[in-house]
Amino acid sequence: MMNTQCALCGTPLTSMDTLLGENKLSDGGVLCNKCLNKATAVNTTLVSDLMNYSIMQIRAMVSVERPEVEEPEELEDLQIVISQPRIVETPSQSIQFTYTADEPTRLDEIKDQLVATGAKLSIFVDGEVEELVNVLDEDEKIIAAAEGKYLHNNREGIIVGTERRIIFVDKKFFGGVFENEFPMNKVSSVQHEASLMFSTLKVFTPGFTAEFKLYIKSGAKAFADAVKEYVGRTESQIRAQQEQARQQQQQQQQQQQQSPKLQQDTGKETPAVIFEQLEKLGKLRELGVLTEEEFAEQKKKLLAKL
Repeated sequence: MMNTQCALCGTPLTSMDTLLGENKLSDGGVLCNKCLNKATAVNTTLVSDLMNYSIMQIRAMVSVERPEVEEPEELEDLQIVISQPRIVETPSQSIQFTYTADEPTRLDEIKDQLVATGAKLSIFVDGEVEELVNVLDEDEKIIAAAEGKYLHNNREGIIVGTERRIIFVDKKFFGGVFENEFPMNKVSSVQHEASLMFSTLKVFTPGFTAEFKLYIKSGAKAFADAVKEYVGRTESQIRAQQEQARQQQQQQQQQQQQSPKLQQDTGKETPAVIFEQLEKLGKLRELGVLTEEEFAEQKKKLLAKL
């Protein structure tokens, strides 16, 4: 399939961009001359060595503004939420997630959950991470995350999975948010594929398959593995599963708290401890510190603790 858009900024390619075939990247993407000039201004070796660089490596060198994209028509049975542009007063500094508040905020919790998934995210999705505060419910926990492109509309953003749904969020640089979600009870399966440079995640729902191109080769498999046990389940089933898990955890904690008390009440010791103490008594008897009578008396007391 011929590339018709710049892999970096998304603008349509012209004949001048593709005429000599020198703007092609190692993963098959093509740069427009404007983005190529920006990249070569940062790294002059790109002029003769562009074919050895992928779009992810170019992204790390050049920060570009995403182009405006027309909002797609709303799909049947899928919830698409377009919010109004808003001003973010304290944008995130980087994907390293620096926390400054004394008390953890909801955004801090979300960042911790993203880190726990092991997802490799770039600074290009800082805005999307902040927007998750408005997208997720207070008790909703992220169990999977990835950065990539939604191939249905070629938007780039963040894909997150919770115990209830899979959500794609794209926040433009100059305001406006695109959100598309897939409730777990409507998802029939989640599949993944991997190529040399990237991976593909497919979310199957009745009448529609959402396909995402992820920029990490192992990203799609990690995402699919994390959400697979929740696929096809209703919220009530998920809540029942969570309640059962909480009860099991509480029982384990109670057992751990009761074990030392039971040992203290019965005065019992483990066989290993008793045998170790008997060995010490035997050495004291051999050295003449204990008489035979004293040794026998102490031995009797130790054996009574078994």
